[in-house]
This record gives sequence, structure tokens and C-alpha cells, in this order.
Amino acid sequence: MNSSPSSSRSRLRALDPRRSRADSHILLTISEGLAGLGIVSAVCAIAGFFDDVGDSIVLGITGVLFTGVGVLARVKLKRRRRPTTAAVLSGLAATWVALVLVGTAVYLISGTISRVDDALVEAAAGFSTTALTTLDPSELSVPMTLWRASTQWVGGLVGILIGVVALPMALQGQRLTPTEWSGDHNTFARGKIARRRQVMAIYLGLTTIIGAAFAAAGMGAKHSAVHALTTISTGGFSSVPDSFASFGTGPTAVATVGMIVAGSGYAIIWWAIRGRGKALRQSIELRVYGAILLFGTLSVWWRADGLSWHDSLFTTASAASTTGFAVADWTSQHDAVTALLLVIIATGSMIGSAGAGLGISRARILVGFARRELRRQLDPGSVVVLKTGGQAVDDRAIERITGHQIAHLATCATAAGLLALAGVDLLGAIYTGISVLSTHGPGIGVGAFGNLENFSQPARLLLVPFMLAGRLSLVPLMIGIVWIVHAQQGLRRESRAFLRVWPERLASSSLFARRALFARREQ
Repeated sequence: MNSSPSSSRSRLRALDPRRSRADSHILLTISEGLAGLGIVSAVCAIAGFFDDVGDSIVLGITGVLFTGVGVLARVKLKRRRRPTTAAVLSGLAATWVALVLVGTAVYLISGTISRVDDALVEAAAGFSTTALTTLDPSELSVPMTLWRASTQWVGGLVGILIGVVALPMALQGQRLTPTEWSGDHNTFARGKIARRRQVMAIYLGLTTIIGAAFAAAGMGAKHSAVHALTTISTGGFSSVPDSFASFGTGPTAVATVGMIVAGSGYAIIWWAIRGRGKALRQSIELRVYGAILLFGTLSVWWRADGLSWHDSLFTTASAASTTGFAVADWTSQHDAVTALLLVIIATGSMIGSAGAGLGISRARILVGFARRELRRQLDPGSVVVLKTGGQAVDDRAIERITGHQIAHLATCATAAGLLALAGVDLLGAIYTGISVLSTHGPGIGVGAFGNLENFSQPARLLLVPFMLAGRLSLVPLMIGIVWIVHAQQGLRRESRAFLRVWPERLASSSLFARRALFARREQ
């Protein structure tokens, strides 16, 4: 049956590219991310101008170009009031890819890295806040050192915005992690823009405080700035090849406190700022986080050789927050130490922090779910209610968290298998796969200081998609993949519709032209 002219016009309007660009949430999200990177690049260019003019010019051009992109997008694009979940999460994934591509180009154009694959790995490690590198940090210029650290700062901010702003509002109450603070709507600003500004203000304030503390502890200006940027973001990139092994007790203590704070959830930090001591005391997730730090420190101190209690605390805090800093080569320690640290790395930090991993709240709920099922096996008639924060967890939430855990384990296994096929030894492949998916990085195979010099080029490239999965978490990644598949299917449907409509439009246009020509001849 032939379609009516009105339906044909509506389909053509839907296919109009100007209309699709005008309200594209994904394009606007990408432009905002690039604009933020542009501002950071301009600051790095100014700060390091007198050290290396060439690198500063490259970063300055990057800053001007992408800041302009952000301003132009504000004018040309309009934000949807209620974008779909797929559009929000796909926009985040597309933004990360765009940032990595820009970072790759900056490394190549500045001459910092000559190989495209190494530049891609370096950019991915930066924006995913993974403590891996193909560079010798001591050979970088001041502007490029600051820029490399700033990429992790931007990546950490994106990670917090995903957990605190994008996911809660995009999923519209269907939370994958029913933590006690996620339901406290009085804690945060209600609107998306207001909450985002709140997060950015706290993130920038903590960065400034940690940088000042590093400077007061005796670090120079460059080292203080770099480590402040990579501590609060749980990035782990250091301006020296051996991380904190060459710094004294003062900077190490500042980094320890900074990593513990960075691994805490945003709600915990906000409660501390607001002086809500009762909420802090009642937070079960915070108690578990503290227990992990205490138990890990005591265990590492007991079994490790040559590590003091504060070095053990530093190592445990680096693992629990998935930062990746190192004060010593802990990968050569007793197997019990490396195994314990792997479990801590896989568990990850608190929900709503810049760290990654499975998440303490998810891990705690899964343990409770396993205990409940064991009790049901022993007593089938028993009724066991799983609670978190004094609230019962419904079975649908448990199913979603269980599904997330299955996907997480499957991704770890896939990463380990591919790395083993690329020539990494089996133990190193397993450790690296789990560590990279948690955005930690260092471990057996890579080493404690995260240098990839012993990894082949194929093995390095294999790490890139798993860095993406770790930074964005598997939920946005899986939804983004589904959205791409659906978008391709929709594009094919729209193309077929267009092919059906355009002959009608062409025939109508030709008839109109013939009638107009006939009318002129009659005159």
C-alpha cells in the first residue's frame, strides 16, 4: 500500500541531516569533552612555555581548536531535555574514543612518540587512568609531562561524572548498585548541571589541596602538580620512572592520604565536607573500605620483606583505590602478598569514586547473595532478606548485579586469554587482565612501575579496549555496543525508507516543473 504524502514528508524530515545534528546529545557530549581537554591543554601550554616552546605551541593550538569546538557546539547544538539512556551512555563511550584519538594525534604531532600504536596505547592509558606507560617520564618536557598527567585528571573526572551524574539519571532509578547513599537525594544537587558543577568544584578543590600538600612536603612545583593530578584521579602516572620509590616519607604520606580519599565515594567526601558524621559512621561501604585497608596493610606488613608499615599502607591504598603508584617493587614479594593485592585490585574502590574495579558495594552484595543461597540450600523453607544500608535489596537489583559480575569475569578471562596468545606468560596475562580492567595497571608481568617495555606491540594494543571497559565500566560499554547495533539497524531501515520515498519526491518535482513550464508557454 502506498504511503500518503504527509507520511512521506515526515520521513524525509527525519532523514534531514540538519535536523539530526540540531538535537544530537552524543555530538554535544563529545564537544563538551573536547572543550574540557582544550582548556587543560591551553593551561599546560602556558605553564611549560619557557621549557619547550615547540610542545607548548602544539598544546596551545590544541587548546584553541577544541575550546572553539566546544563554543561552536553550544551555539549550533541544542541539548535534549530527556535524552535516552542509550544516547547518554553511548555519548560517554564516544567521548572517551574521541579524547583518545586527539591524545594520539598530540603525541605524534609533538614528536613525543613516533609510532602510532604506542601513541594510541599512551593516550588510552592516560584517559582511562591506568598506571601504564610506554615512555620514560624523566625525558618528557614540562608541558608534555603536565599534559600526560592532565589526561588522567580528565579521565578521572569523567569516571566520577559517569558514576554520580550520568548513570543515576540515565538509568532512572534502575540502579546497578543500590548503595545507601544513592537514595539520599538531599545529599546532592538535584539537577544534572548543578550536580556536575558540584562534582567539578570538589574535584578541583581536592586537586589544589593535594598539590599544596605535596609542595609543602618538599616536592618541586612540577612534581607536585603532576602527582596531584594523578593522585586525585587514581591515575598513577609519575614524573619519575620509579614512582614514589625516590621520594621521601613526606610526599609518600601525602600520596597515601590522597589515594585513600580518591578511592572513597563522592558521597563520602561530600558528607565529610558537610560535617555529616552520623552518615559517615552509618555507611557500611565506608566500613568495608576501611577494613580492606586495615587488613591489607597488616597482611602485607607481615608477609612482605623489607616493607615498613607505612610502605605497606601505601601499597594497599594504591591497590584499593586502583591508583597504581608504587614505593617498592612489590611484584617480587611473597606469593601471598601478590595474591592478596590482586584480590584488592579486582574488588576496586568505592562506588562513585574515580577508581574502578568491581566496586566494594557490588562485591559486598554478591557475598551476601551467596550466603543467602547457601542458607536456602540448608533450609529451603527459610526466608532470608538481603539488606544494604538498612533497605532490602530486591531480586531484580541482585539479578542486574549478578549479570554485571558475570560480564566482568568474562571480560577478565577474555583479556587474559588474548594476552597469553600475544606471548605474555600465563600468570602475567591473568594478573594484567584483571589489573587493567580495574584501571590499576601494574602487576606481575608488567612490573610494579607500570612500564610496558617488556610487552610486544600486539600485547600493548590488546590492552586498549580493556582500558576502555575499565574506565567506562561494563554497563555503559555494553549499552553503547547495543546502541551501535540498533543504530546500524535503524540506519538500514531509514535508508530503505528513503529509497522508497525519493522516487515519489522526484516524480512530484518533475511533474511540478513540467506544469510550470507549460504555464509559461501558455502565457
